[in-house]
Amino acid sequence: MKNYKLNVLHLLIVATLLLLGSCNENEILDEVTDPDTELEDKEPEEEEEEPEEEENPQPDASHPFFLEGQDPKPSNMKWVKVDALTDEFENGAIDLEKWNESPEFLWENANGSFSDRGWYGSTRCLFSEENVSIVEGELRIEAKMYDTPQYSPKDDQSKPAVRWFGGAYVSSKTMGKPGYYFEAEMQSSSTVMSSAFWLKTPPVPCSTTTDGENLELDIQECVGRFLGSQTDDWTNDDWAVNSKWDQIFHFNTHRHATNCTYSGSRQSKGGHINFEKYNREEYHVYAAWWHEGGNQVDFFIDGTLVKSVTPPVPFTSDQRLIMSSNFYDWVKEDGKDEMGFNDSKLDRSTKFKWVRTWKLEAE
Repeated sequence: MKNYKLNVLHLLIVATLLLLGSCNENEILDEVTDPDTELEDKEPEEEEEEPEEEENPQPDASHPFFLEGQDPKPSNMKWVKVDALTDEFENGAIDLEKWNESPEFLWENANGSFSDRGWYGSTRCLFSEENVSIVEGELRIEAKMYDTPQYSPKDDQSKPAVRWFGGAYVSSKTMGKPGYYFEAEMQSSSTVMSSAFWLKTPPVPCSTTTDGENLELDIQECVGRFLGSQTDDWTNDDWAVNSKWDQIFHFNTHRHATNCTYSGSRQSKGGHINFEKYNREEYHVYAAWWHEGGNQVDFFIDGTLVKSVTPPVPFTSDQRLIMSSNFYDWVKEDGKDEMGFNDSKLDRSTKFKWVRTWKLEAE
């Protein structure tokens, strides 16, 4: 009887263990059939290493910015920085040893008097140093709409003021020369006003220059916002509309009329390409190599050559380097909001992270 009880007890213990084992097995099966859970004893698969993405080359202050194979430097030459035409804008204030922040240009006449030959902007714009600042390592030119129209120092104040829009004209105190390579990292404002990086012969009497020419080299000229077909009334065609002036790398060489050498209409040679994004949405490195002899200018965008241009005449005259924002005569006025003048001061500003100039010297 005792053995019988022991056998029964033994059987009960075995049955209990079998039942517990069955439950654990079901739990394991449930885990295996869960598609989000891997088998515990499955060997982990070796993960393929993703190829390392090559980082985009970034501009470096020690040399001009070119992508691979784009540097036109001859093998026996090296690029040397022209310090007087280079600025990283890191000092918190504009360097007045390098730049004029006012458009004023005083010229001494033969009788000893002085006259202001400066340009203060297009008809409805006033260039002013109050719109120039150095903020967070950038030179910024604010585009604004005034509450009341302004006069420039050269305006006839007996007539109504018409300058409703404020911009600026920052020019170099050192001349740019043939053989120099100019580059700047720039983003346009969000307004209908221009954002420009360019060179121009000084506004002096042509009789005082070596060649009597009035020349202009535009490295980049665009607007931050474009009002489309409203420009047709001025242009009489769709050139500005079709060119997408707010999505453009627009470069040019101009020969203007003078009293000395050429009295005809403006002569121009240049070109443009369009971006997918708006000029106001991203920075680009805009650049130009003004060849020795002045018979060729190469235009680059983000380190890549876009086009080589032969100017209307050889560009042999020295020119001032300029950063500016202007309200073009061909831009039609609209509401303040539509033109971008209700945007933040940061967005309304043309921004230059740096400007650098280089020349070639023998190794």
